[in-house]
Amino acid sequence: MPIKVYVLTDPIIIDFAQDGDIEGFKEYLDSNDTIYFNDPETFGTEAEALAYCAGIGYGKDERGPVERYPLRSSEPEDFPFLEAIENY
Repeated sequence: MPIKVYVLTDPIIIDFAQDGDIEGFKEYLDSNDTIYFNDPETFGTEAEALAYCAGIGYGKDERGPVERYPLRSSEPEDFPFLEAIENY
C-alpha cells in the first residue's frame, strides 16, 4: 500500500498538528477557505517516506519555528489530519 506524505506549511495548521488537536484543525479548515495544500508525495515503502521526511528537517535550526511539517498516511496519529485535508 503506498504511503502518502503531506507537508504542511501554514504555521497555524502546523501548531494544531503538533499538538494533536484534530478538532481545532478541522475548525480552522472550516473557517478558512483559502488554505492551499500541495498534492501529497507518494512512496512505495515506509523507509522511502521516512527518508523523505528526514530530508525536510535536515539542517533546520531546532530553536526556530517549524516551517514545514510532514504527515504520513502510515502513522495512525496522522490519519485524522490527512482525512480532514483530503475532505477539505
